[in-house]
Amino acid sequence: MRAQKPPYTAEEATHEQRRPPVGTPAASRRAGGDITPAGVLALQRTAGNAAVTGMVKHRWHDPVGTDIGRGPQVTVTTVQRALPIQRMRWASGNFEFTNVSPDYMDKATRVLDLLSSHSIIKKYVNGRPCRITLEKRTADTPADVIDRGPDGVQVTMAAHYFENYEIGYIAGMLAHEFGIHPVPESRRGVTEEEAMFKDMDWPVPGLSGSTMNSATAKQGDHVLGVLPGSPRYQIYKDVALEMARLLLRDATSQAPEASPKDVTDLLDCFLMDVASVAATNDNRLAAASLFSGGAVRRNIATVYEHYKNEISTNLPEEYADLKPLFPPEKVPSAVTADFGRLAKSVASAMWGKPRSVDG
Repeated sequence: MRAQKPPYTAEEATHEQRRPPVGTPAASRRAGGDITPAGVLALQRTAGNAAVTGMVKHRWHDPVGTDIGRGPQVTVTTVQRALPIQRMRWASGNFEFTNVSPDYMDKATRVLDLLSSHSIIKKYVNGRPCRITLEKRTADTPADVIDRGPDGVQVTMAAHYFENYEIGYIAGMLAHEFGIHPVPESRRGVTEEEAMFKDMDWPVPGLSGSTMNSATAKQGDHVLGVLPGSPRYQIYKDVALEMARLLLRDATSQAPEASPKDVTDLLDCFLMDVASVAATNDNRLAAASLFSGGAVRRNIATVYEHYKNEISTNLPEEYADLKPLFPPEKVPSAVTADFGRLAKSVASAMWGKPRSVDG
């Protein structure tokens, strides 16, 4: 991972100075004590992700050698609170996390690598800053993306989702945020082309007698993003499949912590997303109803299987190696488990304290 070259800053770095941890390669630090990307990668290869995390944690406790004039390639910001929670700014090219906890640096590194390697997302961002900020959100969606024009792209992500979910689900959630929202809207002709799909009842794939309509949906672009044949759905699917291919690349090259299950998780996230939008007309809370929730969850499972079969059967040749990694059959109890897991994750943010945010 290549990192940016912003200046090192330390705010209220009041911790006792300590010697570097035993086993930290000298190459991971400059003469003045700065962390370098080459050193991070070397340490990761020789000692694993835990050693990298330990080195970064130590760097926050060891401000010796800080020299703003040196301009190191990784910016680390220590924030002191009553109960200290240390966070860092971690960047790969023009993609960056603004406030990630060192406990999740490995996951953040993989997210940045996926985004900076994704051809569709890179083309959309077009060299502008793309900043990911974690926040304590429980009532909103797990993430959103705002295009700020020349000032860049702002991604806001729920800290509970980032901290509690595996990389495949995080990548799937980002595929939704980019693939359904700003990427299609940046494409010339998409708005005009999808006009024919708006404000009409469309059959729900695999669910006879049910329809979805962007005009009556909770969020119209969600329905437009799951309608087979619509340009927004095609873009979303392309973004998700390329993300899956990048995860498979990592697993095949035996990148740290990567496995084929990451691909399965991403595809599960994508399929649950499109199925739950289509089956409920984007009223996904209906699946939690005490009275009708069971029927809704059965419908979601049915629609999930329809999308899965359609996509896996018609995979483009360049994605053929993804086919064995599609998820197993989604039964209603698995849909219930998915919603239950999300509820637990949200509860952890309401009653706990995510490491990456205050409050």
